Amino acid sequence: MAVVASEQQALLQGCLNNIGHQSHLMKQCLNEGNLLQALKHCSNFLNELRINQLSPKQYYEMYVVIFDALETLSSHLLASHKSKQKKRASGDSPPFLADLYELVQYSGNIIPRLYMMIVVGTTYMSTDGAPKKELMKEMIEMCRGVQHPIRGLFLRYYLSQRTKDLLPLSNDNDLNETVEFLISNFIEMNKLWVRLQHQGHSSERELRFRERKELKILVGSNLVRLSQIIDDYTGDDEYSSIDYYKEKIFPVITEHIIQCRDPLAQSYLIDVLIQIFPDNFHFVTLDKLLSGVFINLHPMLKKSELVSSLIERFITYRKYENDLDSKVENLDLNDKAQSNNLPLSDVFDIFWAFYLKLFETDPELPPEEHSTMLQSFIQLSLAYDSQNFENLNQIYKFASEQLSNDNETQEDQQLWLNLLTSPLQHFPSVKSLLSLSYFYEFYSKLSNIQYKKSLALEVLTKVLTPTDVENNIFDTYSTVDEIDMIFKYLLILIKDTDSQKNTAKDLGVTKAIKIDGGEKSISHEFLRVQENLGKVVHLIENNDYFKNISNLMYIRKKYLSRNPDNILYTYPALISKILNQLRIIGLVNLRKSKADSNKDLLITTNFKNLSVIIDELYSHHQQFNSEVVLKLYLNAAAVADQLKQESIAYELFTQCFIVYEENVIFNSTINHSHNPHDSIGGSLPFESINMIANKLANSRYFNKENYENLITKLTLYGSKLLKKHAQCRAVYYCAHLWWWCDLFVEGSSPTVEVNPQDEQAALYRDPKRVLECLQKALRVADSCMDPYLSLKLFVEILNRCLIFNIYGNHLIDSRYINGLIDLIRTNLENFRDDNASKDDDDHESRLFNQIQAYFHRTLHYIEEQKYSEDRFQDIIV
Repeated sequence: MAVVASEQQALLQGCLNNIGHQSHLMKQCLNEGNLLQALKHCSNFLNELRINQLSPKQYYEMYVVIFDALETLSSHLLASHKSKQKKRASGDSPPFLADLYELVQYSGNIIPRLYMMIVVGTTYMSTDGAPKKELMKEMIEMCRGVQHPIRGLFLRYYLSQRTKDLLPLSNDNDLNETVEFLISNFIEMNKLWVRLQHQGHSSERELRFRERKELKILVGSNLVRLSQIIDDYTGDDEYSSIDYYKEKIFPVITEHIIQCRDPLAQSYLIDVLIQIFPDNFHFVTLDKLLSGVFINLHPMLKKSELVSSLIERFITYRKYENDLDSKVENLDLNDKAQSNNLPLSDVFDIFWAFYLKLFETDPELPPEEHSTMLQSFIQLSLAYDSQNFENLNQIYKFASEQLSNDNETQEDQQLWLNLLTSPLQHFPSVKSLLSLSYFYEFYSKLSNIQYKKSLALEVLTKVLTPTDVENNIFDTYSTVDEIDMIFKYLLILIKDTDSQKNTAKDLGVTKAIKIDGGEKSISHEFLRVQENLGKVVHLIENNDYFKNISNLMYIRKKYLSRNPDNILYTYPALISKILNQLRIIGLVNLRKSKADSNKDLLITTNFKNLSVIIDELYSHHQQFNSEVVLKLYLNAAAVADQLKQESIAYELFTQCFIVYEENVIFNSTINHSHNPHDSIGGSLPFESINMIANKLANSRYFNKENYENLITKLTLYGSKLLKKHAQCRAVYYCAHLWWWCDLFVEGSSPTVEVNPQDEQAALYRDPKRVLECLQKALRVADSCMDPYLSLKLFVEILNRCLIFNIYGNHLIDSRYINGLIDLIRTNLENFRDDNASKDDDDHESRLFNQIQAYFHRTLHYIEEQKYSEDRFQDIIV
């Protein structure tokens, strides 16, 4: 009948009170020398152990108190025995403890009788000349009289505790009897422990199971002591603890574990067996343990947990050996220990044979069991020999042929994903996947797209993890096989699209970024993945630069082009990588005394192929991302010019103008918040003209006609911008294209004809066109409806005039600059009169003050240059 927790607690408290009272009386009687009365009180508090209504935890709490009281009795008996032995005239009469041992066996109840028998018997065993073996046999036989599971377990546990340091180990015969004593006690305790499961009503089965888990340490204590005994015993020269374990202990214990047929007992005892005995013992019994024991365990038992526990022991042992080898030179291990260590091939073969046998005998084994065991096998193989991939191939071949099928659940697929990611966490380099021919075959059988993406992300992370963290060195990929090996896993990420993400739909959990004019949205995570794919492209390296470009083209054709939506994120990295390779090839070729015409032809061909790639990007993303395409064309044109590929550079600049005309000039993404008084920034068309002008300003290998065609067209685009201030600034920026300030290259430029008598002829300069641009800028500035903006533009043009004057444009002389300064001063005077009555915080007043300060800084610069550099002497400040 079940007892509620409150009643159990009340019963326990009553028992503890009685034990405390009786133990106190026992101590008083012992102090008074009244031993028989003390034993009576001892029997009284031992009667409390007969109770049935307490839980194992509460029973243990009571047992601990009684154990302490019995230790007091044992100490008194041992002291009394020693004093009586000294008083005896001869040792012929029976000793005091022998008589007492016989006396306590007349106690009425079996529980008090056996506890007193054990406490007196073990005290007797601690004395010299005691018949230890006979006492051991008697006590363990008498314990059979208690068959109640909890009472019997604690009684035998007490026997084990009391005899722990008293067992005889003088010779081989003593060892055999001691081992027999411990094994016998272990077997009987395990029987009681298993029997506890079947006590009470069937509705209390879960309660019994929890109680048994609380008591398992009592059973395992015998095996712990057994391990200590055979390890401590030295014996003669022929004694081997490993052989003794293999022949005498292992068969008996494992046979009993198999016969008990209880899942909890088998699981716990096998785990104890694995943990408490040394690894060398397991090496010599591995085959029997797996094929003879694990195979025959209860069908409901999770064998994968036991296999994993055993493999973890072997891996830990291997790491320990490796650490010793690295720290100690010429380490000499014990010959016996070395001879019992199996090589990896044997260890793995034994585990694999067991697994195949298990697969045959139990074809309905759950997928999680397969996954856990195979992961453990992978870890074992990598721990012992990380470069041996035959075993891993064997595992994945079996998994792909036997385990995967079309009817798998999502949980099963998750298990196979864990099996696939397991080696990636241990491989020093992802290139190791090349050696696993069946890895991709198993991966391809995953039907769940999300799981495939998860593995692809693991591969991507591994690729971008440095193999040498200290020096930040990454693996590079130089062959088509290596590229295919990586990108066949990354392909699912390349083809992935994230445009379906919706922040409102995800209740704000997933933050999204709007793209394509707000028509689509993508997540930050998606962008990070695409960014990492771009980083992988930069890891494609080959000592032959043309071969490397060929590899990059191969990646683009076979993989990156598979999803046109995503080429916006990956093509820029690809194009930059190809451009970098072409720059290196071209510069090396140019530095040779005689350029290689074949290489020059290959460079031209690759530039054309590169133009096709940029054009593909433009065709798919011209509406919202024309600025990106424009920048790529400009970078390619700049590199082509550096390599003296004039026709290619001209065509690429022409493509820039086409992009500008078709999309940029009509692009609606204008920065409406831009302040026209700020000379930096502006609309996309204005910024695009500036970008093109910057690249053209550094181009030095066009002939004069081509160069003038390009800069004339660009200046014309600038003069047709929608807003007046943008027109003005674009035109005076373009004025610099007509007046080179530096050559930037060695030798001469084909843009100008070199005249030996005129050093300035080495630079392209057209003072008339510069003057025309500045005058055009002045006219546009004067036509602005905003008078303050018009005045600000005048000051900006003045600063440009000073630059051209410094670099020797004779048409921008002191007279021209003085006229511009007078014009600005006149306008300032007019504005000063208008703003005299206005508050300083007024918007127009602030604008006027800013323009006036800008103009004064310019005049101050002119004044400084007069004295420091002897310039602007004729300019009136």
